[in-house]
This record gives sequence, C-alpha cells and structure tokens, in this order.
Amino acid sequence: MNVLRVRRVVPLLAAVSLLAYGCASPPEAEQKAAQSAVSAARAAGADKYARSEYGAMDSALKAAESEMGAKKYKEAKEGYEKAKGLAETAAKAAEDGKAAMKAEVEKQVGDLEKRWKAFREKADINRTAGELGGSVKQLGSDLKAAYERIAALEARLAEATELCDDMFTSIENLAQIANLSGAVEEILTQFGYPLNHNLAHFAERRAALPPESAEG
Repeated sequence: MNVLRVRRVVPLLAAVSLLAYGCASPPEAEQKAAQSAVSAARAAGADKYARSEYGAMDSALKAAESEMGAKKYKEAKEGYEKAKGLAETAAKAAEDGKAAMKAEVEKQVGDLEKRWKAFREKADINRTAGELGGSVKQLGSDLKAAYERIAALEARLAEATELCDDMFTSIENLAQIANLSGAVEEILTQFGYPLNHNLAHFAERRAALPPESAEG
C-alpha cells in the first residue's frame, strides 16, 4: 500500500514542482512580445492619432514592468499579455485615425479649392464687367465727340452756303451792271459819243487842268 501511494504521489509532486517552476520563471517571451507591439504602436503614431488607446497601453506596460521588477511573474505575464493586446488595438486605432485625418484634410483642401475657384470666377466677372463698363463709357465719349464734329461741319456748311449765296448775288449784280454799262454805251454810241472816246477825252482835259482845278 505504501509503495503504491509513493508511486502516485511522486509524479503529482513532480508536476506541481514543474508548474511552480514555470510560474516562478520570468515571462521574458511575453515581455518581448509586449515591447515589440508597443514599439509598433508608437511607430504607427498612436500617441498622436489614438491617444486614449495609447494611454491604456502605456499604463498596462508600466504595470507589467512593475510586477516583473517585484518578481511577481504570474502577474507580470498577465500584464505583458494585456499590454500587447492594448498595443495592437492602439496601432490599429492610429491607422484609422490617420486615415480619418487624411480624409478630413483632403475634404478641407477640396473646400478651399472650390472657394478659391468661386473667388477667381467672381473676380473675373467683376473685371470683365469693369472692362465692359469702360468700353461703353469710351464709346459714349467717342459718339459725343463725333456728334460735336458733325455739328461743327454743319455750321461750316451753313456758312459756306451763305457765302455762296452772297457770291451768286454779287455775280448777278455785276452782270446787271455790265448789262447796264453796255446799254449806256450803246445809247451814247447812237448819239455819236463813243464811251471810250469820251472817257479818253475827259482824261485828257482833266490832265490839262491846273492841279487845284483838277482836284475841284
């Protein structure tokens, strides 16, 4: 009986010893895995894009390190496993946060581009309207100047017409005088006093008179 009991107790004690030894050994593998996951989360920018998850991960890692320093290997192992899981969550949250921020930035850039385009179009419309207004104003000035030149030409034409009328009147008067002179000459000729002869005779007589008599 005693031999049988010994045979049963020995393997049980060995198993318990191995289990106790396993629990008493430092969880170095879990520690390395947790530290690697934490480094990956930091590289992903979890401290910027997933601050809440990053804080939980950092706290868990510090707690595990504290347990490791106190040689509470069981608690340290659990702490490292928890920190590893939180680090993986923080890394994923960081990637999601970066994607969301990128989308937001692209949206804001798109909005700015639309506003800038609208501003440019409005500026072009205003500039075109200003140029058109200037062209219309210039056209009005040109038309006014043209009307003024036409009015001046009309005034000069009226003056020229009046002058022509005066000239025609003078010509008609001269023609009448010429006709009258011809008639007088004809009458004098009929009476035997040629006009040219009488005029020459009168000139000779005037030249023969003394200066005072000639002036009289």
